[in-house]
Amino acid sequence: MRTTFGNEDAWMDALSTVLSENDDGFRAYVKVVDDIAWDQVGWEQVRQAAMAGNEHASVLFIVDSIALEPGHAIQVIDLSTESRRQFRCIARELWGVDNNLNIANMDWQEFADRTDRDGVFRGFA
Repeated sequence: MRTTFGNEDAWMDALSTVLSENDDGFRAYVKVVDDIAWDQVGWEQVRQAAMAGNEHASVLFIVDSIALEPGHAIQVIDLSTESRRQFRCIARELWGVDNNLNIANMDWQEFADRTDRDGVFRGFA
């Protein structure tokens, strides 16, 4: 979900990174929402809108102004419960969060507990 529209080049770079396969052939399977109607909408409102649908994934990824900065730290929001803290994930590692949380292969805390001091998940390596 894109919530900022000020830097088209950064958006395209983040999107390309997220949708590209990694060296092992894995990639994120995300539905891209690129609609100016969501410009500057806060994550809480985006989460509520995502939850309003009958069917939704277990996790929401938001590309906001922070995610368009170098490194592309995309906001990760849990859609299954409000009690889990959100975190950010660099674009090139988003496939792992998406793949594992949406099929319940790994738990939210396995990623959230591996974030750096700045709250960003940069992978398990």
